Amino acid sequence: MRPLPSLRLWLLSTSVLTVIAGYTLLLVLNGSINAQQRQRQHQRLVQALVFRRSEGSLGPDALPLVGLESSLLPEGDEQKPVLDLLNDGTAWLVSRVRLSEAAGGSQLLEVRQDVSDSFAQERLSQMLLIAAAGLSTLLTAVLLRLVLWRGLVRPLKDLSAELDALSADSLGDHPLAVEQLAIELQPIAEAFNNLQQRLAAAWQRERRFVDGVAHELRTPITLISGRSQRLLRQAHSDVLHQSLQQIHSEACRMAELISVLLELARSDSGRLQLSIEALDGEQQLLEAFERLRPTAPERLRLGPPPEPSLPAIHADRERLQQCLAALIDNALRYSQGPVLLRCSERRSPTDHHHAVVLHVSDSGPGIPVAERAHVLERFARGSSSAGTRGSGIGLAMVQELSQAMGAELRIADQGGGGADLQLCFPV
Repeated sequence: MRPLPSLRLWLLSTSVLTVIAGYTLLLVLNGSINAQQRQRQHQRLVQALVFRRSEGSLGPDALPLVGLESSLLPEGDEQKPVLDLLNDGTAWLVSRVRLSEAAGGSQLLEVRQDVSDSFAQERLSQMLLIAAAGLSTLLTAVLLRLVLWRGLVRPLKDLSAELDALSADSLGDHPLAVEQLAIELQPIAEAFNNLQQRLAAAWQRERRFVDGVAHELRTPITLISGRSQRLLRQAHSDVLHQSLQQIHSEACRMAELISVLLELARSDSGRLQLSIEALDGEQQLLEAFERLRPTAPERLRLGPPPEPSLPAIHADRERLQQCLAALIDNALRYSQGPVLLRCSERRSPTDHHHAVVLHVSDSGPGIPVAERAHVLERFARGSSSAGTRGSGIGLAMVQELSQAMGAELRIADQGGGGADLQLCFPV
C-alpha cells in the first residue's frame, strides 16, 4: 500500500484547488452569461430594425442609432449573432436575417453592432475575478494553515507529547484528557485510554508473576547450593563427587540467572534503587579481581595502576560489582586465554569532557561490529558463542544497570585479537 501524504498538506492543497476551481467556474459562467445577454440584446435590436423597415419608417441607409450599422445583401444565408474582433481592438456583433417579401423582397439584412464597451467591461470583470481568485487563494491558504495548526497539528503534537511521557510503570495512572481534545480526536483518545488500562493490568500481572517466581525459586536453589556444597566437603567416590560438583555448579548458575531476572524486572518497572557514591575505579577492579580470582586463578589478570591517579567515578558499589562480575564471567566463558582488568582515562578531542573507563579484555574471537548492538539485547547471543552455554541476558543486564548509573557500555576490539568490554563513567 502506498504511504499516505501529509494530512495537513493534503487538506491545504485540496482547499486551495477547490477555491481555484470555484473561481474558474465562476469566470466561465460570467463570460457565458455576458455573451448570451449581448446576443439577446442584439437580436432584439435586429427584430426592431426589421419591424421598422417593414413599416417603411426606416430607409435602407438611414440608421440613427449610434454603434449600429446595417446593410442589404442581395444573396447569402442567415447568420446568428457572431462576435467579430478587429485588429483595431473593436468588437462587433454581426448577424444576418432575411427580410420578408413585404419588406422589400428576399434580401438579407446584415446588422453590425459595436459591442466594444460591453466586451471591454467583460474583460475588466474577468481580470477583477482573476485578481479576486488569487487573493482568495492566498487568504484561504494562510487562514487554513492557521486553522490546521491550531485545530489539528498542535493538538496532535500535544497528544504525542503526552504519549511519549508515559512509561511502563505509569500505564493507567495518567489517562488522556478526552474532553480537552477536538471532537475528531476524542474517539482515538478514548480507545488509547482503554488500551492503557488493559496494558497496565497485563503489566502488573506479569510483574507479580516474575517477582513471585524469582522469590519462590530462590529458597530451594539456595538450599540445593548449600547442601551440595556441604556434601562436597565430605569424602565420596569420584562419580558421586562429580555429580555433586555439577549440582552445585548448576545451582549457582540458576541463582545468578534469577538474580539477573530480578534486576531486569526492577529496571523495567522503575523500582531499581541505586545508592550512588564516589568510588575509586581502580579499587573496584581490584575488589572484583580478588573475589573472582579463585574461579580462574591462571587466567584472570589485573593490569598496572594508571599514572597519575584517575578521578573518582560515581556509581552504585553493589551494582558496579555485579556488572564487573557479569563482564568477567562472559570473558572467561567465551575465551580460552587470559582476561585482563585495567582502568584508563579517555579525553574527548573536541571538548573538555572525559571519562574513566573500566576495561575487561579477553583474547577470544571477539564480537563482530555488526553483532555488537544485537548482543546487548535480552536473550541474544552472538555467532562466536556457538558451542558454549549461556542465557544471553548478562550483557543486557550490564547495559541497563550501567545506563541507570549514568555510564555507558561499549564493545571494542582488543589489540592482538579478542573483545574489549568497557564501562565508561563520565567525570
